[in-house]
Amino acid sequence: MQMCWRSVHRIVVRLPLALLFFCICALGQTNWGTIEGTVLDPAGALVPGATVTLVFPDGTQMKTASDGHGVYRFDHLAAGTYLLRIEATGFRTEEEPDLQLQARQTLLQVSNLKIQVQQEQIAVSDETLDSSPERNLGAIVLKGPDLEALSTNPVNLLLQLQAIAGSEPGAPSQLFVDGFSATRLPPKSAIREIRINQNPYSAQYDTMGYGRIEILTKPGGEKLHGNLNLLGNYSGLNSRYPFVSEQPPYSSFYADGDVSGPLTKASSYFMDGDRQDVGAQSFIHAVISPTGPAYTATVSSPQTSTDFGPRIDFQIGNIQTITMRYQFGHQTQDNLLQSQYSLATQAIDTRHTDQTLQITDTQVYGPRVVNETRFQFTHTNDSSVSLNGSASVVVQGAFNGGGNNLGQLHDGQNHYELQDYVSVLEGNHLLRFGARLRNVREGNTSTAGFNGQFIFPSIDAYQITVQGMQNGLTPAQIRAAGGGASQFSLIAGNPKIAIGVTDFGAYFEDEWKLASNMTLTPGIRYETQTDIPDHADFAPRLSYAWSIGAGKDKAPKAVLRAGVGFFYQRFTPDLVLNADRQNGVSEQQYVVNNPDFYPNVPPPASLGPATLPTIYSISPLLHAPYVIEEGVSLEKQFFKKLSVSLEYTHARGVDQLLTRNINAPLPGTYNPADPTSGVRPLGTLQNIYQYESEGRSERNRLYTGIQYRTKTTVLYGQYVFGYNNADTAGPNSFPLNQYDINEDYGRAANDYRNRGFMAGILHLPYKFELNPFLYLESSMPFNITTGTDLNGDSQFNDRPAFATDLNRPSVYRTRWGNFDANPLPGQTIIPINYGTGPSLAMLNMGLSRNFAFGPRIIDPSAAVQPSTGGQSQQKDIPRRYQTTMRLEVQNLLNHVNGGTPVGVLSSPLFGQSTSLASTLFSPNTQANRILYLNMRLSF
Repeated sequence: MQMCWRSVHRIVVRLPLALLFFCICALGQTNWGTIEGTVLDPAGALVPGATVTLVFPDGTQMKTASDGHGVYRFDHLAAGTYLLRIEATGFRTEEEPDLQLQARQTLLQVSNLKIQVQQEQIAVSDETLDSSPERNLGAIVLKGPDLEALSTNPVNLLLQLQAIAGSEPGAPSQLFVDGFSATRLPPKSAIREIRINQNPYSAQYDTMGYGRIEILTKPGGEKLHGNLNLLGNYSGLNSRYPFVSEQPPYSSFYADGDVSGPLTKASSYFMDGDRQDVGAQSFIHAVISPTGPAYTATVSSPQTSTDFGPRIDFQIGNIQTITMRYQFGHQTQDNLLQSQYSLATQAIDTRHTDQTLQITDTQVYGPRVVNETRFQFTHTNDSSVSLNGSASVVVQGAFNGGGNNLGQLHDGQNHYELQDYVSVLEGNHLLRFGARLRNVREGNTSTAGFNGQFIFPSIDAYQITVQGMQNGLTPAQIRAAGGGASQFSLIAGNPKIAIGVTDFGAYFEDEWKLASNMTLTPGIRYETQTDIPDHADFAPRLSYAWSIGAGKDKAPKAVLRAGVGFFYQRFTPDLVLNADRQNGVSEQQYVVNNPDFYPNVPPPASLGPATLPTIYSISPLLHAPYVIEEGVSLEKQFFKKLSVSLEYTHARGVDQLLTRNINAPLPGTYNPADPTSGVRPLGTLQNIYQYESEGRSERNRLYTGIQYRTKTTVLYGQYVFGYNNADTAGPNSFPLNQYDINEDYGRAANDYRNRGFMAGILHLPYKFELNPFLYLESSMPFNITTGTDLNGDSQFNDRPAFATDLNRPSVYRTRWGNFDANPLPGQTIIPINYGTGPSLAMLNMGLSRNFAFGPRIIDPSAAVQPSTGGQSQQKDIPRRYQTTMRLEVQNLLNHVNGGTPVGVLSSPLFGQSTSLASTLFSPNTQANRILYLNMRLSF
């Protein structure tokens, strides 16, 4: 290691000296000049990827592209008069026709682009290979017509973007809107550009760049523009939901619109809004009898959503641009069932309201220095009300009945976020540094668990209990016959609590052009947060890019990239709230194993000596979890139309979060027949659930990405092959053995070996446009459990063993093997996530046709300035008004994509999928195939 650092030191010291020597030699031989500048949008935001063309006095041209901070540069220019042209999708072409460059002069330019007058044209990106870190071809940038390949509904659109980004199923969404962390998308008509997985090793990001989705919304323009979008579907056009026998009719309607235009010569506005009315339905597929067929039913769960928000952009002088945006949203849903096991008595009503204020202040001090200050305040209110107040009944692998254990929830949060980012261009160094401060204040009132909950190990045990009670049997007789509940839990105390959590992050990085075709970007990030013992985390980052074979007038043959970085994850406010609430003082949780008082809910004082008081705490040794990720990629362009990228990444998770019962009975000391048995390390009969950072994970992935663009066809896609192992499924997961989490190390729940998608735009005859979106995913893993607590830790995640005696009554014969649900000493416990579920295949298709009407208009700004002589020409825009008729089909082939199979061995439904997969497409899927009718009007 010491020798490695010495080598790096020698390189870092000697390279600048060598570069300085060559620069001095070059200055002594010629009188070259330089043109460099910055490209900004109407709101003052930096525009990366703009095509910048420099036309020489003799008519020859040189092209480059603005980097991730909107900066471009032309070196080694002779004195003379030049024409500069800047083009970017969605903006009008800007030209500077008479740039006078003197010998040894550095000419500085700031170009403010304007929004393009809306028209239906094919946007073909001039994708050139570049060593800038944010121009990695593994990333995907969607803008203009590219967005048409995706769903119009914001819920489906977000899930599709997560699939494109390769987001881990169940992982928190890395969604950012206009630079701020967010939880949902704006309407598609308000989106200007979507950037996915750009610059993955940047020190500016606290999380890994892979899975990152950045949304940029539209500012106002110089003319009045508007859009109205209508989307609807009716059950008569859809296929039936495959896991219920009957399904009542339903319909859904979605509308969004926006209007924008100028306020003054230096300001503009953009206002958008949307409304959604969904005749949503909750589906029941459960077992309520050991001998009868599965019970299926449909419950109407109507859902509404209303959002609107204005945005104002105004310019102050030539330096400062301020953007102000307010967003309001309100969502409701009634009679919601949270899983297919939930019976109708488990229904809840939910309400959500959020209000967001965003202020962005961008200051541009010439083309060398940009400072961006952002502030966001978000206030949210959430409530959910259980419609039945009786005790919950959970029968493992069969059904959830009684009242919902969520009780009544009222939660209010205030989120504050302040950012300040600076970019300084100094010679061959683009220096970037800044900081972000976030604070969450939360007040929460919850009666979750106050109604009590009974857990039965199987439908047989539940049926024996009910019949025994009807026949007047005693609890002892019922339990002797195989009945009785496995566990009863109850929470009591003060339902109100308030918390505050703050985190801070600062970074510095240097995008260093070692040569015109080589970039090295070292960086460092510092992070800290409150409410955990760990208060200082340093995250170094380093990336390198080499445009192989690139020269002054020669395109590179390929681009080689490599990177490594530490990425810390935050201990989230919900975990802090749970630890503060269930601390044994504010609230007390009681657990009784093998209770004999079903269905009565006794007061806590009368629960008896077998009661297990239960508390949550944060380990004094907890460290913020982090991931060390490294990767290498190769990018190659063919025929200027096809771009291919190949990338390998390896990620190792350290200090990953989990929950452990630190006072569980020691292994081998607990007898399930005696709830009071077991030797506990603290000597007290209680459960202490502690959040710890003892987990680990490892992921290997191979990415292959393609982008193919012509005037009539745009295709982009990705294939991912990989392995993902871990010994924790997140902060709320418990290990099988509370004293050896290594027994859980194995295939992770999100270990999908093969994943891929392909999307595109195909322009057909007669002005029709086809937008396919194909997503494929190999078989998902699922965990196989016994449905019982065999070790006394109060968790029902015990796994069976591989059977060695097939004559035992506890043996189950399955297609994955023969398992013993009551393992004998010496038997081998099956690995975690041993089961293999169904694969997924989804083909969505959009077919649209645009109609233009109204007067023909000419955009004066589209005048083309010839480089040598001739007269200016104007670009004709066909019509002022546009109408688009569109047909969207979700799951065109009507392929049934089953969800995670039932993993409880004792369930009659074991190994079966009882619902549709909901990880990638609408979580409230009403049908297997859905047909949407869409109409868009714009002017």
